[in-house]
Amino acid sequence: MRLLKQAAIGLIVFGIILLLISLLLPSRIRISKSVLIHAPHNKVMASLLHIEEWKNWNPILQDSSIKYTIYPPYRADWISKDAVPNSIQLEPFARDSINMVILSKNKQVFSSGFSVVSHQQDSLLTKVEWWISEDIKWYPWEKFYGLFSESFRDTYMDNTLQLLKQYIENR
Repeated sequence: MRLLKQAAIGLIVFGIILLLISLLLPSRIRISKSVLIHAPHNKVMASLLHIEEWKNWNPILQDSSIKYTIYPPYRADWISKDAVPNSIQLEPFARDSINMVILSKNKQVFSSGFSVVSHQQDSLLTKVEWWISEDIKWYPWEKFYGLFSESFRDTYMDNTLQLLKQYIENR
């Protein structure tokens, strides 16, 4: 009985310490990646703004086992393998930026978007910046998830931007 009481107190203290540590972690994840593409600004914007072109460079829309419904030029819907409805809606924000609304189970997952900027001296050089911002709840498991998901998204964004660069430069 005494050993059981010590184990319970130890678990409670460990849980409180874990909660206190998680409260020190940030409640918002912000990731930003960029790539330089040797193409004019309008060609890059056209590839980003027309979601039907995303199947040529974005892995999200390249799974051959999933049926995608594309509503040109700004929206794509699909149902994942685990029967979850998903969608991406592109919203042109300004001449140089696009906001993305990404829904899963009809709830926004996170905020994301692209900024496209022409190089000042070279009109055939364009910088594409992809950003993601996600608010995280105060729960300890959410905060620790945020730490680990950042590295996965970082790698995914880098790889996808490289695919975009290859697609645009080889067209």
